[in-house]
Amino acid sequence: MVEKNLHIGEGKREAFLVCDHSLISVDAPFLKWLCEEGFVFGGYHGNYGCSWIYVNITRKQYAYGMPGVGLAEPLGNHAITIEEFKTIYSIYKKYEGKELFVFSSAKFDYDE
Repeated sequence: MVEKNLHIGEGKREAFLVCDHSLISVDAPFLKWLCEEGFVFGGYHGNYGCSWIYVNITRKQYAYGMPGVGLAEPLGNHAITIEEFKTIYSIYKKYEGKELFVFSSAKFDYDE
């Protein structure tokens, strides 16, 4: 099965655990922002009114939190804020479409 077609809790089960009181609402601005960035819903259920969501930047998926259920392993073993997520995401976004060791117009020589 192709990783992209999996739910957030299938395959490699790691994601950022993003926490903010606004995430209780399905109309949270952060959820709209994720969709504008090309993220899609990769969960199993609707919003339970939790203040956290799981976000997988590799597959560009998000899923609502569920009380008492860990859908994925939180990267770094801790929840982060929306602003912290946006900072991390902006770092990785600038490398979209680039080879693994290309940081700018020059390729990184990891053998030096």
